[in-house]
Amino acid sequence: MKKIRLSSWQSGLTLVEMVATIVIAGIVMMGLTLSARTVLAHYQMDTVRLDVRHYGNTVMREIYKELNLAKHICVENTNGFARLDLSWKDKFGLINRTVISANTQEGILFDYERPLDGNLSLPNKGAFRTRNQHFVTLRDFRVSQQPVTSAFLADFSRSTWDIILELELVMNTAPGGAKREVFRFKRTVFMPNRYISMKDQICL
Repeated sequence: MKKIRLSSWQSGLTLVEMVATIVIAGIVMMGLTLSARTVLAHYQMDTVRLDVRHYGNTVMREIYKELNLAKHICVENTNGFARLDLSWKDKFGLINRTVISANTQEGILFDYERPLDGNLSLPNKGAFRTRNQHFVTLRDFRVSQQPVTSAFLADFSRSTWDIILELELVMNTAPGGAKREVFRFKRTVFMPNRYISMKDQICL
């Protein structure tokens, strides 16, 4: 009878190899987790940034419309922000008036209400903002008349205004800790109705 000789070892993982495999797999999983968290944080920030830019651009467009229509303007400073008192006459001779004001928590207000019939609010609500992960405030709102550089262009300068709006975004989920970002919107607006008739007075 022929004897069968068994090998003293069999192929397979040793304990050291198994431990090394587990350690390497753990490092890879940790790296993937951190990468996923970073990607998610950037996605959240970009989503909120988009809402902030949309709000700023829309508000500036609505202010432009009001100034383009108005004939009389009075600019004051209330609580550190500009306050515009605009008025004009419609085709029936009736006086219309719009007050544009601002505050830190509510943003820009038209006749003390949110723009677009109350549908445009400071973007503190929405995706990734339910637990104050991202918070938006109004940082600055300034309105200034362009300087008169010559007597020939005086009426034009008195009818042209620089509007500056600044919004601040606090990102509490940013990698490395909370971060602040400022969004600045600037627009120069010409008031044609004011230019045509310069009988109104300016309040500054």
